[in-house]
Amino acid sequence: MARSYSAKQKRLRVRVEGAEQIVKALKGMDDKASKVLTSAAKAGGEIALSDAKRNCPVNTGALRDSIKMNVNKVTNTKADVKIDYDKSIKYGVFVELGTRGRAANPFMRNAVDKNQDKINSKITDTVRNAVKHKF
Repeated sequence: MARSYSAKQKRLRVRVEGAEQIVKALKGMDDKASKVLTSAAKAGGEIALSDAKRNCPVNTGALRDSIKMNVNKVTNTKADVKIDYDKSIKYGVFVELGTRGRAANPFMRNAVDKNQDKINSKITDTVRNAVKHKF
């Protein structure tokens, strides 16, 4: 039986050990904090991006080649990146979610689900290292 998947985007939230000290350090960095958070979000996003590209089914390569990471929202307290394929490639949703006659091949969703621990670690390490070097 084929597995059913939701079309909702997967959001990943990261908790950092020693967050209180890191938050204090980030607040002291003012505008530099957004750069640290953006680089951490990108570092974690790279893991999901490469996994999605590696596991994307390939016929012509157009869908795989369209998968990109974009910075979504950035403030002094959070940064958000989005990994997605070009929505003008209409068949992408059918590959990801499946159809009645075709099983789902969730290369995007699995890129996050399978790598949550790695992504969390990368984000945490990137923030922690940046804060250490600034102070």
